Amino acid sequence: MMSARLEKILKWIIRIGTVAILFLPLFVYRPVLYPYIFSKILVFQIIVEIIFVAWLFLIFYSKDRKKYKINFKNPLILALTIFMGFLILTSFTGVDIGKSFFSTQERMTGVITIIHFYIWFLILSTLIKTKKDSILFLWATLSCSFLLGLYGLGQKIGLPFLLKNSAVRMSATLGNPDFLGVYALMHIFLAGILIPWSKKNFFKILAFILLIFNLVVLFFTATRGAIVAFGISAFVFLLLLIFRKKTKKFFKILLVFFLLLSISSSIFLYTNRSKDWTQKAPIAVRRLMSISPTSNQARLKSWNIGLKGFKERPLLGWGPENYNIVFNKHYDPWYLTKSEQATWFDKTHNQIIDLLALTGILGTLSYLSIFFVLFWLLRKKYVNTANKGIVIILVPCMFLAYFIQNLFVFDTPTSLILFYFSLSLVHFLTSSQVQPLAQVRPRQKANGHFPLPVLIFLILLFVPFAMYKFNIEPWEQSQFGVRAVHATKIDLKSGLHWYGKSLDRPCFTNVEVRTQLAKQINDEYKKINADTPDIDLQILSQATELTINEFKKSVIDHPKDVRHLLYLGQLYNLATGYNKEYIDNAKDVLLRAKGLSPKRQQVLYALGRAYLEAEEYEKAVEIFKEAYTLEPKVALSRKNLEIVLKILKESNSNLASGLEEFLIEKK
Repeated sequence: MMSARLEKILKWIIRIGTVAILFLPLFVYRPVLYPYIFSKILVFQIIVEIIFVAWLFLIFYSKDRKKYKINFKNPLILALTIFMGFLILTSFTGVDIGKSFFSTQERMTGVITIIHFYIWFLILSTLIKTKKDSILFLWATLSCSFLLGLYGLGQKIGLPFLLKNSAVRMSATLGNPDFLGVYALMHIFLAGILIPWSKKNFFKILAFILLIFNLVVLFFTATRGAIVAFGISAFVFLLLLIFRKKTKKFFKILLVFFLLLSISSSIFLYTNRSKDWTQKAPIAVRRLMSISPTSNQARLKSWNIGLKGFKERPLLGWGPENYNIVFNKHYDPWYLTKSEQATWFDKTHNQIIDLLALTGILGTLSYLSIFFVLFWLLRKKYVNTANKGIVIILVPCMFLAYFIQNLFVFDTPTSLILFYFSLSLVHFLTSSQVQPLAQVRPRQKANGHFPLPVLIFLILLFVPFAMYKFNIEPWEQSQFGVRAVHATKIDLKSGLHWYGKSLDRPCFTNVEVRTQLAKQINDEYKKINADTPDIDLQILSQATELTINEFKKSVIDHPKDVRHLLYLGQLYNLATGYNKEYIDNAKDVLLRAKGLSPKRQQVLYALGRAYLEAEEYEKAVEIFKEAYTLEPKVALSRKNLEIVLKILKESNSNLASGLEEFLIEKK
């Protein structure tokens, strides 16, 4: 049996770990690829694994073990557990299991990470038993939001010792204004919860100041989805206050006046958005006034592609994190009119459509059930409580805002920290009011404990392995990748050494490290074309061979990912300068890529080049014409045809005249 002192120590380990998690948004470790997200999640997972061990000891050896056992009959826990079950199931039924489980360094929202969030929620559901516990964590996360906002303001005024951010919109240490937008949005409501919960006026005032501060940060991010979500949720909150019996008549009149003023001001600004004077308005206001059905065609097209993917696999979807496969299959050539970077979507930028496409109707309904259950529980709490507290009105409005903003973006590690923490608050607020879904005759429980040596053995067997495999090893490999990127810019041979170390073990980080390697090899070949001196061709050929071999592994691991096939085909094209046998390899790989993404121009460009290298000019002309016809507005498509025409004229091909006529006709 555990002593009271040891139990207290274990509980404080969990509390300190949770506070550390709530402060993670401030953490950025730059010597890894994608430091704003990747480094945060690895630290998050390590902390969860540590507090999970402490929690296990509380479950098995605490004097009052019932306090720490999970009530899976609780509707909220049950709904979240069912969602987790479908998430795992659809990973196995999807098209790329590895990607579903591990995601990428850029996103880090794979099933492994979500399982850690789920475990953290379960731990909090057994730890947060009093308002005092909730207030501790609320002050912790609000303190972090304040420091994060100060950091963003420091960036805006150009403090030299902070991470540089030249963008007009604030992003702080989250790397993206949209991510900071939802973070500030949630903290507006979390600060609102603290106002009535705080006993002293000083803390009430401080919480109100933090509420206003996060509102200011939200507008500095100019995140349209989050601002719209806040506006709708604030409108709903004020309506609920107006119809609340305890609200005094004077305040009801004041709230009605405020709502009417807000609505009329919004309509006035939106209807006058084309006027010159609106260009002097703050960027948040300008971005809101720019909202229209055509203001972001890229996302609208992406939503449509996601729905096509859902129709093809409606039951269980394509598997979590596999939207890139759906996007490439139904790729719209219009995207290349924007930029090369705009052609690679791995999220629909709509959480519900993402889930429909990737987990099917079953996964989506299980996700929606979480919101249905928490709204039902909070309504039940409100109805059954004599004192109709504002907190029970604020919390559902916060989740409404979160849900609405996710219709324009997607879950990120930082927003998920707040989401799962807020779910634990709902569990605390409502668990005392909830009866089990099904009354089951209590079983006679054994008095024995789980054998301590067995528990220690299992912990030593699995936890260090999981901690190393899921966190430490990816961290090391990504660090080597960053060193490789920097070293290659100075000396290719030195860079290859670090790339070798970064890729010498199977790890999900390898995919993005290989992508960096391929880009740098391509840059080296551009130097040759630009007649840049001091290029060691022998080292370059060795580097090309290494990159080709690495991308063969990526193609094996992710056979339906067009990007890996495209890069491998492009590498084969580059290598034909010293090995003509690679021409056939390039054609084979790129034809596979074309089968998976028939309308992607980059694939057609690379395939056309392979045909040119093989001197199959008729096929080359056909492919380049196809790329041009898909979207004539893409300047590169016409430029490629002009290059082909020049080659045909130099080789005295009879195809030259026909292509020249085609270009004149399409001009």
